[in-house]
Amino acid sequence: MFEYFLSFLPKQALISIKIEINTAEIPLVSLHLPAWRPGRYQLQNFARNIRNFSACDKKNHKLAYYKSDRNIWCIPNEQLSAHITVTYEYLATELNAGSSHISDALLYFNPINFTMYLSDYLDAPFKVYLQTDIQNSDIASGLSFEKHANGFTASLKYMRQWFDSPVMISNKLIHLQFKSRGIPFHFWVSGSLGFDDKKFVRDLKKIANTQIDLFGAFPESDYHFMLIVPEEAYYHGVEHGNSTMLVLGQKKVLHESYYYDLLGLASHELFHAWNIAKIRPAELLPYDYSKEAYFNTCFVAEGFTTYYGDKIMQMAGVITDKMYFFELETILRRHFEGADTASQSLLESSVDLWVDGYERAIPHKRVSVYDKGAIAAFILDSIIKSNTNNQKSLDDVMRTLWINYGKMDKGYAYEQIQKICEEVSGNSLAYFFNQVIAGNDPIWEITQEHLAIVSKKMFKNDAGLVVLQDI
Repeated sequence: MFEYFLSFLPKQALISIKIEINTAEIPLVSLHLPAWRPGRYQLQNFARNIRNFSACDKKNHKLAYYKSDRNIWCIPNEQLSAHITVTYEYLATELNAGSSHISDALLYFNPINFTMYLSDYLDAPFKVYLQTDIQNSDIASGLSFEKHANGFTASLKYMRQWFDSPVMISNKLIHLQFKSRGIPFHFWVSGSLGFDDKKFVRDLKKIANTQIDLFGAFPESDYHFMLIVPEEAYYHGVEHGNSTMLVLGQKKVLHESYYYDLLGLASHELFHAWNIAKIRPAELLPYDYSKEAYFNTCFVAEGFTTYYGDKIMQMAGVITDKMYFFELETILRRHFEGADTASQSLLESSVDLWVDGYERAIPHKRVSVYDKGAIAAFILDSIIKSNTNNQKSLDDVMRTLWINYGKMDKGYAYEQIQKICEEVSGNSLAYFFNQVIAGNDPIWEITQEHLAIVSKKMFKNDAGLVVLQDI
């Protein structure tokens, strides 16, 4: 019913899109462009990069169209023939882990940026054709493409699969591979790593092994890390079902620091393969790409993942205890040096990501679901261990969420998070959830209490900086 054809104009940084639509059973062609992308909980304006929209029938007669919203293009019913062709262009000049960027050396794109779709046919099968002039090119993606003389093709089961799969095409890609618990893992790189890739693969495998062991199973049949290394310093990652897109620059960065930053970013995004790609709040199951999806548990999706991104590296023996607490100190600083007296709780701040975006909010308003969420995970992990004489931990909570929700394709609610934590802990956790999650009182004292269990304490030096030290 649908066929998508993509070609690329690197000199103009344009992606040219053509959609062939069999309209025999479609009463109205109303083409939507996504209003946001999963992994970024704020509205996007992808439509601003669209130009030269056109539609024609099988005889190449132009069809009239109108826009009913900033990201919806409609073709009136009375014009429809059995088959129509829609064409348009997308300007791809932005380089981050959720964008699209076209150049002579690399074709990189996130399909959700520019793919128009019919909202009633998100689960319909379709075919994608990619035409490229890059000679001897490789393709990196979580999708399975067939290579042809002038490009690549893929047959897809549904649109959500396409939206969830960034693509890199180049003849200069580095391709590293390993298996973790029998699962094939791929690491694709556009750029230069500058360190021992064999050691890197060994360390990344330890991280993958530890995460799979924690959950007891991997949710996909394979996995693809995709990395772009720009010249300028940059740090960004976006999770997907069986892949992740990483953009990590290394200008003026020591190789050792870059090495562990990359492992930390990869660990964080891999944890998302369970926590949000599969273990998801009810409000995001399934994704509705047309509007905001307000939910109050982003501290679980991002805060718990931030905590585990570093913790997993320590558990895997990839970093030392000293290095782990250095990373924890960084998180503590970001929260306690400016946000501990903010007026919103983690629940409110989860919702208000959609309101404020990821830019700095007005003073003393919002807490970071990443930073305070990670501190909350640290405290909760400590409480569960203390209540169970170290027989249970937050690991058991995550494993239960995977088995009861992620594996079953069910969405959770905030109340169910608290219930599972209490079942694992064996007693009421009302105090923790009321103070740390639902409340807006400072959490300095309760954090100190649980840092003491691991023989650490915080203090603020004369410059007002939070410092973590041994007791």
